[in-house]
Amino acid sequence: MKITTFRTMHAVLGSATLLTCLFTLQVAHAQTGLQLTLPAKVNAIAGEDVVIPATYTTTRQLNLIEWIKRDSVDQKATQVYTFNPLLGNSKSYGQFAGRARIEDQASLRIMRATSTDAGRYFLKIMTDDLVTEEAITELVVLVPPEVKVSPPGSLVVTSGKSVTFKCTVYNGRPNNITSLWWEKDNMPIEHLRLDGMKYSGGTTKMPSLVVRFVDRMDAGRYTCKVRHPASSRPIKASLTLKVLYPPSVTRISESLIATADDMLTLECIADGYPHPNVTWTRDGVRLPCKPQNLPHNLRACSQIFEVLRMNDTGSYKCSATNGIGDGDTKALFVTVRPPTKGLDMFTIAIATGVLVGCLWLGLCLVLLGCYIRKRQHEKERNKFAFYYNLIGRGEGAIEDKTAAAASTTDGPKPPDKPKMSPLNTGIGTLRKNKKGQDRRFARVLYPYSPTDENELQLDIDDVIEVLEGENGGWCLGYLKGRIGLFPSNYAVFLPTTEAKKAVAAQLTNIEGKGKLSI
Repeated sequence: MKITTFRTMHAVLGSATLLTCLFTLQVAHAQTGLQLTLPAKVNAIAGEDVVIPATYTTTRQLNLIEWIKRDSVDQKATQVYTFNPLLGNSKSYGQFAGRARIEDQASLRIMRATSTDAGRYFLKIMTDDLVTEEAITELVVLVPPEVKVSPPGSLVVTSGKSVTFKCTVYNGRPNNITSLWWEKDNMPIEHLRLDGMKYSGGTTKMPSLVVRFVDRMDAGRYTCKVRHPASSRPIKASLTLKVLYPPSVTRISESLIATADDMLTLECIADGYPHPNVTWTRDGVRLPCKPQNLPHNLRACSQIFEVLRMNDTGSYKCSATNGIGDGDTKALFVTVRPPTKGLDMFTIAIATGVLVGCLWLGLCLVLLGCYIRKRQHEKERNKFAFYYNLIGRGEGAIEDKTAAAASTTDGPKPPDKPKMSPLNTGIGTLRKNKKGQDRRFARVLYPYSPTDENELQLDIDDVIEVLEGENGGWCLGYLKGRIGLFPSNYAVFLPTTEAKKAVAAQLTNIEGKGKLSI
């Protein structure tokens, strides 16, 4: 009875003391105005730094800032970090040594957070008047899970069978994943489900991946990828699938014709895994060949004939075996014909090249000649451009010229002015003369004094060689060493025979005048 009464009195006194302390803290808080701001929960990722933000407001000088961690399992309190603003002393304790420090006002930074850092954290601040304020927060450390595939490493399977790949996710915190998928050679399996029968599973609900009726195209690297809140990147694990399949000889021609004394190479390429053994045989006799490994499980073997002989004619077989299935064989019949007489292919090729080169050179020369003739013709046209442009001068210009000539001559009145005809410009006539036609001449009937520099001085009985033009218009002629224009109605065109006599007489007359002058 005494013991019970004592316990009751002790409980009453304890409650009174607690109420007194709380009243004292509330009064101190009201007097100092110390307030703490701390989030209720903070998430962290294992292996990365985390900051627990904490701020305070007070009008008093601080004596102590202290962080304490209480384990969520055994409720054991562990000192994390202390800081004395007055003395400038700070210290981190236990598992937090060298990993914890104060930032800003009272925020706690924990470097390289681990799963053991998870728990409840208490922040205690004491002022210079020994008033203390506390706040609590929860630190949740997210741990990325581990991913494991089985069978590990690589798996070798014969074509035609089915295989199952398992993907296991464990040790993650929280213990749930966002998504799970499989990839083959960095290509999602979802993109390869064409008929829906080849693959099954490989999802979040069914992590295991089943591949049915395995063939050579299914060989490659398979990867299980997982997304988890604790990691910004997918977490993955991989394995390699190797498919055993029988060899297959690539298609070769059934027959081949070669020439004696030539060089011949018979090449056989086979596909298979493991790499097949490729051989050449003739009539059951194995021939020496040079094997060579190629990419993508290919293997080649070359049979080389340095100099073909007539007795090399026969049937040749290429065989490939690798222990899977019955292997594969392809046959080739080689016919060796006698060497051709006369020019060989090399000589024919050289002769053909020379002929083509000569034809090309001849074509270039022809084009060059045409270009030179065109330039010469353009020079001639430029030289006698005044004649080619006569048609632009019009009949009025001709009338003025003939009238001027009539007024300056004292002889008989010249005939009517020559008519300008667009059909008789003389361009075609000059070309005809250049093609070998007879030269044309005209005898002057009336004197004519030129009014332009491009016109000829005409005297009676002068014989003019007509270069261009027709009777009835202006003509281009040669007289006394000059080429120029003259009106055709001041002269008469001479027949060929009479023209030759007139030219001869004129030459004789010129020579006689030359002797007299001497």
